[in-house]
Amino acid sequence: MTRQEEALKRVAELKSQEVFIKRSTGVFKCQNCNYEYKESEGDQMMIGGVNPPGTSFSSLASNYRCPTCRASKDSFQEVVEEIAGFEVNQGYGFGTNSMTGGQKNALIFGGLAAFFVLFLAGYGMS
Repeated sequence: MTRQEEALKRVAELKSQEVFIKRSTGVFKCQNCNYEYKESEGDQMMIGGVNPPGTSFSSLASNYRCPTCRASKDSFQEVVEEIAGFEVNQGYGFGTNSMTGGQKNALIFGGLAAFFVLFLAGYGMS
């Protein structure tokens, strides 16, 4: 029984070390109408928009309203990307430990597609 308890203790220790880093995307989404405020674009393209590109969401006035549904600033929620992995390993590698799952998939399958095209190009040379 002690061997099982030690194994469970080790599993719990490893799970506690695994963290999900939340990286900000600079996009804030209205929960009522799904309007997205992008810090890089601002809201000047909307009717009555006065915030130029580069205006951070935190620096908007407290009475800021959604341009489409007029919901308050409290109705917005930040869109974040999650990066899974052990905290101690995030700084290692060629930058791939800090990539999201979608970025890793694009890198892997893009590399496979490039190899396939290169492989077929070898047949075209003969």
